[in-house]
Amino acid sequence: HYGAIHANAMRTPGQFSHPLVVRAKLEIAAACHAHGKVASHNVTTDIKDSAVVANDAARCAQEFGYTRMWSIHPAQIKPIVKAFTPRNSEVAEALGILLDAQRNNWGPIQQHGRLHDRASYRYYWTILQRAKASGLHLHESAATLL
Repeated sequence: HYGAIHANAMRTPGQFSHPLVVRAKLEIAAACHAHGKVASHNVTTDIKDSAVVANDAARCAQEFGYTRMWSIHPAQIKPIVKAFTPRNSEVAEALGILLDAQRNNWGPIQQHGRLHDRASYRYYWTILQRAKASGLHLHESAATLL
């Protein structure tokens, strides 16, 4: 944008609020997902504050749909991996929904007053895949799903 975007918008917090940067981040993530590519977020230039790294990783994953993030310093790896690792509660929910769906021949189910069908099953399956890839211990019943 030839200098139209101030330097503050290239790092936290501006990179998550400047309209032109937000638009670019969303377009990149959407294009990656549409074409079967990994949406990998840019680096965090702060190498001393792991909280900034963790926040950037969590925001790019939760708000922008990124599934990976680059690091520029070894100290950034753990906070990034942690931010992309599903929480135990997410894994338990995914496992419960998928096991219930499997018992019902993958037809629509309801759990806790919410409808789930094949579209949501794909989402919950990715939660289990991410948990496995992150090295989380999965209940043995997850083996039939993965």
